[in-house]
Amino acid sequence: MGAGDGGYVVHRARTDPELFAIAIDASPDALAHGSWRAKRASLANAAFLVAGVERLADELAGVGDEVTVHLPWGSLLGGLLSADGAVLGPLAMLLKPEGELRVLLSATARDNLAALTAPALWALAPAYARHGLVLFEARAESPDDLGASRSSWAKRLGVGRARSAVLARYRRRDAAS
Repeated sequence: MGAGDGGYVVHRARTDPELFAIAIDASPDALAHGSWRAKRASLANAAFLVAGVERLADELAGVGDEVTVHLPWGSLLGGLLSADGAVLGPLAMLLKPEGELRVLLSATARDNLAALTAPALWALAPAYARHGLVLFEARAESPDDLGASRSSWAKRLGVGRARSAVLARYRRRDAAS
């Protein structure tokens, strides 16, 4: 979600042919590059969908074993940091039961936001849990996390150098679990 140029999805589709990866972003311009790269590499296991998180189709319910959000900005970042149901509900909807939401976040005063820490994400955990997303890990990012994200945005922001990030992992659970 918030796939940007789709680089992560292209990488995952290329390195795991058994996986079907879907890049979702509200910007068609952002996804065009990744879509072109996937077509050029003949990746039949990658798809690109132009949609904002608040407008995801119900047909996507339960399709994901994993949903990743790497360094979002705008309304997606705001929704994640405020535990907005209009963002968390659709993200949870995408996941199969026991599926994982992996979020790599960075926010600073320069973004008109408080600097983000792992304890701040633990404090939001009850609000996420109301949407079936149970936090099981929140920690400062590592160089390996940044590399695995394949994010060109991380490089532009200076994440890992002038700016820190936090990795959070949630498990999709039903309210009864």
